[in-house]
Amino acid sequence: MRAALARHDIGRVYRLLGAAGVSQRRIASMTGQNQSEISEVVSGRQVQAYAVLARIADGLGVPRGYMGLAYSDTAARRWSVSPVPHGTKDDDLMERRGFLGLVSKIVMGASLTSSELDLLAVAPGHTPAPDRVGAAEVDQVKSLTAALRAYDVAHGGGSCRDAILAHTQWAESLLHACPDALRPRLLSAVAETKTLAGWTAHDLGLAGEARRYLGQAVRDTQEAGDPAHTAIVLHHLGRVPLDNGDPVEALKFFQLGQIAAQDSRSGLAVAFLLANEAVAYAHQNDARQAVTALRRAEDEFAHTRHRDEHPGFARFFDHAALQTAAARVHSQLGLSDEQHRAEAIIRLRRAVVDIPADHARQRAFNLAWLATCLIAEGEYAAGVELGRQAVEAVRDVASTRLREQLKLLQEQAQRHQHDSDVRQLGHDVAVLRSAA
Repeated sequence: MRAALARHDIGRVYRLLGAAGVSQRRIASMTGQNQSEISEVVSGRQVQAYAVLARIADGLGVPRGYMGLAYSDTAARRWSVSPVPHGTKDDDLMERRGFLGLVSKIVMGASLTSSELDLLAVAPGHTPAPDRVGAAEVDQVKSLTAALRAYDVAHGGGSCRDAILAHTQWAESLLHACPDALRPRLLSAVAETKTLAGWTAHDLGLAGEARRYLGQAVRDTQEAGDPAHTAIVLHHLGRVPLDNGDPVEALKFFQLGQIAAQDSRSGLAVAFLLANEAVAYAHQNDARQAVTALRRAEDEFAHTRHRDEHPGFARFFDHAALQTAAARVHSQLGLSDEQHRAEAIIRLRRAVVDIPADHARQRAFNLAWLATCLIAEGEYAAGVELGRQAVEAVRDVASTRLREQLKLLQEQAQRHQHDSDVRQLGHDVAVLRSAA
């Protein structure tokens, strides 16, 4: 199936679906095509229009990257080697007259044929990069990255990933026209876009793609000579294995980040990576190392938070972020230790209050952890109420990773099924996770 998607052999895809028991009528309903079109494609008709391919990918629930879409590098190469031909003025006049007739049919409510629908498909052309890149272009890249990052934080990676991929491709294209004096700044800006591209891929469960984008970002920050920025990227890179059940590998990335943080001479960077190491140790159930690293992080943060620190870390690691990291350490250890669980509940309650209102994804994480700890502690009424809030919050965020996080809450609810409200919460969480 993956090979057929990569080749855009949609006929093969549809035949495989048919062999699995999916009817042509069902495929048509999912992809927004007529059943006759599905039959034609199965019989050998090629699908080449970008918009139609994208609609098929979305309808089947297939990541667009599997088909080289979403303005990815693959898509860029495809359109660059298959440009839309330019006709004569007479051809253009005939096309515009035909298009007017097509729009008239739409306005009058007439059905369009498959060939007419293809006429509406768009193969996106490249926006040409400027001949010379200046500080204004770098600032534009950084501003748009910041806006997309805020959207990701509020709505999840699935809400804006296509836009981020397009932005990343555009930002990287500017490097070809960048003067040497400005290149480090632009490299740093490009690394930010790749970090965001990798993070949203991780948020959607695309670990391999996440690693590749983040690996590119490490390379760019190294070339830019910015070790503090390298540390930020290595934090994100370590979170990929950590959230996928491999804290040992995660710890290695965080320790590499610690080297970069030390090189940057930023106390805030050091505190940031120490807090991440504490979380990784907690996931290994190493309470001693976890608590030691967390205390070091808190001490380092206390001594540096009033200094003029690296602005990149100020954005990622404020007091609320430290509180959340501490809560995560004690929550993980609290799964098997009552003392840590009690501390986790205190920290999580603070974190829920401190988290900014527009950080919907992190708030949902904290609510889910707090509900899990309260139910484990036997505080069923409070746990169920917060669990319901967590479920509602998760529904509003396009994040596969966030839904997977509910697994711990579901498991804890299953251990306390004698309480009817807890049992119902566990059922609601299971339904939500199965729909992911």
